[in-house]
Amino acid sequence: MRRLRSLMVLCGVLLAPAAARAEEWSFTTLEWPPFSGSLPQGGAITTVLRAAFGTQGHSVRITILPWKRAVAAAMQADGPHVGFFTATAVECSAAGGILSDQPIGHFRYALAQRQELPVRWNTPADLDGLLIGVVDGYDNGPIIEDLLRQGRIRLDAAPTDAANLRKLQAGRTDAAVVEISQYAYLKPGLERPNIGKGMSALTLNERPLGPPQPLHACFNGSQRAMLARTSLLRGLEQIDSQALAQRYVESLGLDGVVSN
Repeated sequence: MRRLRSLMVLCGVLLAPAAARAEEWSFTTLEWPPFSGSLPQGGAITTVLRAAFGTQGHSVRITILPWKRAVAAAMQADGPHVGFFTATAVECSAAGGILSDQPIGHFRYALAQRQELPVRWNTPADLDGLLIGVVDGYDNGPIIEDLLRQGRIRLDAAPTDAANLRKLQAGRTDAAVVEISQYAYLKPGLERPNIGKGMSALTLNERPLGPPQPLHACFNGSQRAMLARTSLLRGLEQIDSQALAQRYVESLGLDGVVSN
């Protein structure tokens, strides 16, 4: 009887599925505080990714690059990365990538403006004729993109969000598209006494450019990337990603943040 029991245990061990191997998934991202970049724990969305993959014993390696380089590097199927974040559906499609099944966060755009020349608008038509600052390569949302397609506004592209806001301060644009919680993060640096002569104080327009929108991870087409995509979905089903992101933003002491 004892020999039979031992044999049954041995058979159970041999027939049991092998434990999933712990993986390190490599992503690229950009400096986009408070979501990603050189921040404690890498930012709110990085925190969500780590938690989601961590439910299965996996880890995440993050490479921070300028936006266009981050996208290009992540989309190399024979490279070390499986994808990039954060991405809208439009940005992922433009890169030729595959969107994550579930969002990993949310964002909300508004217009930054010079304090002495606020932008007063109730409908998109009220923005006609403005020169609006954006970041090169970003999806600026349906309101701005529709106005641009109709030729009713002009855009001035900057390489980074900080540069976009500096242009506005210098009076080179009429307004600048900015993510609401990001503006709250960057605002103290924009108010330093040494910003330079001729630079305007900025405020955030009280009317957002639409409702909150989902942020995703965007994967390349490699087999390894598809494994990571499946793993991310499993992990997101086990965590409260919105609560995690919100707690992170609150930990930075940001006021008036409504992105999520």
